[in-house]
Amino acid sequence: MSKPRKRQSMAGQRLKRDFPDIHAELVSGRIPSLKKALIKAGLATRPTPIEKLVKAWGKANAQEREQFLTQIGANRIAPTIPAMAAETAHGLIANGRYLLPQTVQRIETIMKARNLSPSLVMKEAGFPTEGRALTMALARNASLRLAVIAALGQWIKDQD
Repeated sequence: MSKPRKRQSMAGQRLKRDFPDIHAELVSGRIPSLKKALIKAGLATRPTPIEKLVKAWGKANAQEREQFLTQIGANRIAPTIPAMAAETAHGLIANGRYLLPQTVQRIETIMKARNLSPSLVMKEAGFPTEGRALTMALARNASLRLAVIAALGQWIKDQD
């Protein structure tokens, strides 16, 4: 049996306090798990099929994703997520929330040519408080918000 977590113990305490009949069923073994007891009490919800799909999609590798898209007969239309659709003259700038290596090089080239810091780049892109986020994305491939990626795509287009 796994080690009880603080969240689990708090949920169990609330179940015991607010729903003693359901807690008694849980203790007696008629309800097999805390999660099912919380669902029965209305304190938790079952994951929807879409939530399950999103979770599985995040865990899938590129080959499994491609296989799934082929299986459902998805056609390749431009994605609707701003970060995925953000393109420059050089192509896509990001894969999800992460800048592509060529985008990092392009931003660094522009920064060197214009003697800009990441803070000034973000200020020009419309996000004056996100300088540290861009620094981390350029140096350590950290993730960025989708709105920031879309703004950076526009900023790069404006620089060309």
